[in-house]
Amino acid sequence: MSGTSKKEIFGTVINHADSISILQPDKSDFESLLHSFFDASDDFVFILNKNGNFQYINQSGLNGLEYSLEELRGRHFFSISSANEKVKLADAFQKILRVDGLVFFEVTLVSKTGKQILFSVSAKAYLAHGSVSGMLGVAKNITKQNLLNQKLNELEVKYIETERLLSIERNRLKQRKSVLEELNRLKSEFVANISHEMRTPLASIIGFSETISSDPDMPPEMRQEFTEIILHEGKRLAKLINDILNISRLETGEIELQRKEIDIVAVLKNVVNKFSSAASEKNIQLNLSVEEEEVKIIGDEERLQEVLQALLSNAVKFANNGGRITVIGQSLFKEFEIIISDTGIGIPRKDLPNIFEKFYRVSRPGQEIPGAGLGLVLSKQVIDLHKGLITVESEENKGSAFIIKLPKRN
Repeated sequence: MSGTSKKEIFGTVINHADSISILQPDKSDFESLLHSFFDASDDFVFILNKNGNFQYINQSGLNGLEYSLEELRGRHFFSISSANEKVKLADAFQKILRVDGLVFFEVTLVSKTGKQILFSVSAKAYLAHGSVSGMLGVAKNITKQNLLNQKLNELEVKYIETERLLSIERNRLKQRKSVLEELNRLKSEFVANISHEMRTPLASIIGFSETISSDPDMPPEMRQEFTEIILHEGKRLAKLINDILNISRLETGEIELQRKEIDIVAVLKNVVNKFSSAASEKNIQLNLSVEEEEVKIIGDEERLQEVLQALLSNAVKFANNGGRITVIGQSLFKEFEIIISDTGIGIPRKDLPNIFEKFYRVSRPGQEIPGAGLGLVLSKQVIDLHKGLITVESEENKGSAFIIKLPKRN
């Protein structure tokens, strides 16, 4: 029997508890032998009468519960159990007395000093003279194991949560990488476009300057025409450079708005008048509708003029010959709303969410559209600094409408 574990031995004893009587040549000697055998166990071994009162507890059980045998003998098993487990214990005891075989359950017992100890119990009824006389059980202290299982469960929950967070972070990194790649692509396109936009006026300036310089006998009319072209292209180049610098300065706060009380209606009328000739050249009907003569706001007049000029310039650029541009100014409850709409080529739906983003330029395959695409970026920055709002509505091949809302003076 040297290869047999203690657990197997005590399990065999419990399973054959009702056969103990046939092994008893002398009852007192056998009980002493049996108690010595039980005391050799590391587990809590107990014998109860059929009412559930302790008749015997081995030394390991007494040590764990911190009682003496005299203190527990005769006491009911329920008296040392946790208060909230009485119903569960009653069901287990009924089952033990009713079932022919081992019954397994867990129970929390309270030691003499108040420690709560969780036990895993194997118990069965034992017989005397053919009838149930009591219960015999072995209880294993699983408190540490249970705490370990709880910690393992907590670690498993934390592991699952960590995996979830890592998965979210991985997805964020992928998205961030995708965004950075897209930004790099847009930057490359932006630089290429800016380079092209700079080369065009520079080529004109250099070309016409060389022509004037190389031909001292050039007719005055032609010289004047070439000089005007050089001046026009120079201004165009200067505006492009200023736009690039202004975007950077507005972002870094180097440019502060020169706020003062202004009449936004007068500003709007002034800008629209400046574009009347450009609209006429393309046979575009330019209409202005303003309900009020004067509306006061606090803002930077020069910057707001630049915004309106950029939007009207785009409207003229993208409107078809013989088309229409409508500018509406109307006073709302606490805001002044400006709508600039055209019957031009419109903006594809996929481009609308990014239309005000830096470096973004609407792709129009087969169409050569002049300009660096900086006007809308600057416009949004300026309107944001005025605590206003700029939005766009557009349908491809039908036209676009840009809506600006600016807070009125209180």
